[in-house]
Amino acid sequence: MSAALASRPQVLLIEPDGLVRGSVSSICRELQLVRLQQTTSIVLGERWMKTNADQGLLMSLAEGPVALDLLARVREGKYRCAPDIPVAVMAATCDAALARRLKELDVRRLLLQPFRLRDVVHTLEQLWPVQEELAA
Repeated sequence: MSAALASRPQVLLIEPDGLVRGSVSSICRELQLVRLQQTTSIVLGERWMKTNADQGLLMSLAEGPVALDLLARVREGKYRCAPDIPVAVMAATCDAALARRLKELDVRRLLLQPFRLRDVVHTLEQLWPVQEELAA
């Protein structure tokens, strides 16, 4: 791992779709945006969060209410991460009720699928800006 990548925040990606997960992982690694940990389900993500302190969460809402329940537990401080970590979610649709719930849970970004990889890049850059080292 490069020194630049080692200094980037660790973000957990919970995404059941292998193509989406692989694409997001690849772009994060290539551009050294964040150190990305990956899980394929809410259950596995929760297991990971019990023993690891991530600095962010990028999660799919494909599993429905279970995903929102996990996020509520994050906000309640049930895991090793800070309860106010930045969160971005990916969803196929978003109605008014979901939008209200995401706001209540302090979700910072919503990516509606299908999205472009540049949307993911922009989201990650906004949530975890790269700090350029200044030469002394």
